[in-house]
Amino acid sequence: MSKVLCSVATRGRYNTTLPLVLSAIINQTKSPDKLIIYDDNDEPQDMRKEMIYQYFFQMLDSKKIPWEWKYADKKGQHHIHQQANIAGFDWVWRCDDDAIPEPNVLETLYSYAKRNPKLGAVGGSILTPPDMPDTSKVTGKIEDISREPNAQWNMISQVKPVDHLHCSFLYRAGVHDFNLGLSRVAHREETLFTWGLQQKGYQILIVPNAVTWHMKNPQGGIRSETNADLYRHDEEIFTNFLRCKGKTIVVLNCGRGDHVVFKRILPLIKDPIVFTCYPDIIPGMSIAEATSYFGNLDQFSIYKKMHQWNWTESLEKAFRKMYL
Repeated sequence: MSKVLCSVATRGRYNTTLPLVLSAIINQTKSPDKLIIYDDNDEPQDMRKEMIYQYFFQMLDSKKIPWEWKYADKKGQHHIHQQANIAGFDWVWRCDDDAIPEPNVLETLYSYAKRNPKLGAVGGSILTPPDMPDTSKVTGKIEDISREPNAQWNMISQVKPVDHLHCSFLYRAGVHDFNLGLSRVAHREETLFTWGLQQKGYQILIVPNAVTWHMKNPQGGIRSETNADLYRHDEEIFTNFLRCKGKTIVVLNCGRGDHVVFKRILPLIKDPIVFTCYPDIIPGMSIAEATSYFGNLDQFSIYKKMHQWNWTESLEKAFRKMYL
């Protein structure tokens, strides 16, 4: 059986929606194999001293659900989700700290995951009453994202492939990275992540009978930040990725010898758009331009990926794994 991590990133919601979310996770008809609560609060507290949380921890122990409370680095939920993504599980059920899943959500989403080897992510309805827009004509295509509501924002009646998901979903871990170049508000992070899975050839599905109630708590989470420049920064990065739609983004922020090795596989890459340190070896746009386009370039680092994979083979084979 595949292992499922339930990951909850929380900030500013100790005493509002987080307890509701934890209660809902504990009472799932299919329990996750582990629960990690990532605490990204500016002034983190020890919840073991709070009676309501003591109850939750006792219930988790009684149900034999391993759990961990981890203090995060105050960099934003995209950094937290990336930690969960590479934590060694087959699947990650991403639960927002103000999104309350009905008891069958994980069981339903996992039923699709376990029988579909090409599934990248699957999500159900994400409802915020009374705001439930008409989604009957929603395409779910990435190019339509600015002119239509998200396909998950009303009751889903049938299985449908889409390009991207919103808020809470189950995803195949370790395949694609969260974009760490975004600001702390991490605007568009789940869109970029799920679309990235789809760009790598995996299916993204919305499915019926898996309802999560999104309370959109006005305090906490990304709504702790009011600086509009942060949202503009993230939207610009998202727009730059859209401009590269259909292309393979290659960022060679590495040494001269690495460029020589990469040159052997460049002809095999489908429609590449290249950012390079050594244009005399591999022509392309500059690394400064890559930083301007995508923010933090760690997501493109071949050496970070080799470390993540515990790589023992050649650099060329690592490049092949990353780009082919």
